[in-house]
Amino acid sequence: MKTKISIQGTDFYINDRITYRGRIHHGRRIEGLLLNSRMVQAIFDDENPETQSHWQYPDTQKWDPDRNTNEFCAALPIYQGFGLMAVTIGLQGGGPIYHPDIYENYRNSAFEWDGSLKSAYFQRLKRILSTADDLGLVVIVNYFYWQQNRHFRDDKAIKNATRLATEWILENGFRNVIVDINNEITKGDHILQSEGIHQLVDIVQNTRLDNIRLLVSTSVHPHNHFPGGIWPKMVDFFLPHGNDSPPNKLRSELRQLKSWDFYSANPRPILINEDSVDIRNLDVAVEEGASWGYYSQGYGSNYKDKKWDWTTQPRECSYEHLSGYQTPPINWGIN
Repeated sequence: MKTKISIQGTDFYINDRITYRGRIHHGRRIEGLLLNSRMVQAIFDDENPETQSHWQYPDTQKWDPDRNTNEFCAALPIYQGFGLMAVTIGLQGGGPIYHPDIYENYRNSAFEWDGSLKSAYFQRLKRILSTADDLGLVVIVNYFYWQQNRHFRDDKAIKNATRLATEWILENGFRNVIVDINNEITKGDHILQSEGIHQLVDIVQNTRLDNIRLLVSTSVHPHNHFPGGIWPKMVDFFLPHGNDSPPNKLRSELRQLKSWDFYSANPRPILINEDSVDIRNLDVAVEEGASWGYYSQGYGSNYKDKKWDWTTQPRECSYEHLSGYQTPPINWGIN
């Protein structure tokens, strides 16, 4: 394998070389950052035949998970050419279309109900990790997404999934991976919430091969960046999301994080791996010494937030004009 991600202090390193070495943006140092984009559907599939029709490619009138992954891999050199250093891939994806009859019924997960791994998903993941490794890119692998977590049998299955996914990454030799355990934890006592997520962080950190382990954290819901729990003592880096924050609010939240006792006692990288199409937040993040992640949902998703309304027009009718990177089918190019 060619690419190894590591951390020194608050900086990311690739192959023991600080990222963006010598680079300055508007007078601001960007060395040590990991600028990234949310591409969580790159191994997407849907096992529910009643919702599969919503992901048909406009040029073939059918859904093809291998086409989706292959076209994503082909786009990685393009992203790299524009300076991107990392992408986030989801083992359970993210919200594709937020119409209740679709969102509550589609089935996209790389895990069985008992936490065992689905071979087809991990074969697609392997293609992505291998391509990224050859290019010198980092992949942020998100293990769990709340809408799909209800399909696990119990907490034991979630622990099993965490261990098996971590073992798979290590045993396949990938060192260009960092882990986001659960997308946007919220306050609560469940194993996938703020008071329980440390159990899964511990599993990742104590799953080793030849004394090598994966760097791990968990992203936090933008409604509350400080939901409690002991996980902030344990994580290797912090993963706030900026979706709900205009620039001034994001600046305040990042400064609050850096004044947090958990951070000041052990400063670590701050990596936003989901924000929005609002590039002003990229500038704020860089100014505050934090990495930033682009997130573009796409029209036809029935989704809107404080920064962009994706409900103003329907899904595009041609493959060439498909918008966004989270509503399948996806045109992974830059259009």
